[in-house]
Amino acid sequence: MPTPAEPRGIFVDALWRLDVTETKRRLALVRAACRAASIEAGGDKEFDAALARVDADLLYAAQRAVEVLATELAMHERDRGPPPDTPVAETSPPPVRGARLPRLTPRTSP
Repeated sequence: MPTPAEPRGIFVDALWRLDVTETKRRLALVRAACRAASIEAGGDKEFDAALARVDADLLYAAQRAVEVLATELAMHERDRGPPPDTPVAETSPPPVRGARLPRLTPRTSP
């Protein structure tokens, strides 16, 4: 009877203490390692199934996160009220027609 394998430390060491960015990096690292192992094994079905499960879980989590954040944004916008009145922009004076600028003569060196 085979003993269960322990996950490699590079993937799981201090996993619960990582911030969002480091966790995303760790996830990308372990997914890349699993894809490489699957390719190396000639398309290992266990790796492919595990990757498909993780992709489905990530998709569900992302969809749920979008719903939660969109709801929070809608509630915030509802409670915020109408925007304040915007100040009226000053109008620029109309262009002067027929006016000519003085002709400039180039300076000569002394």
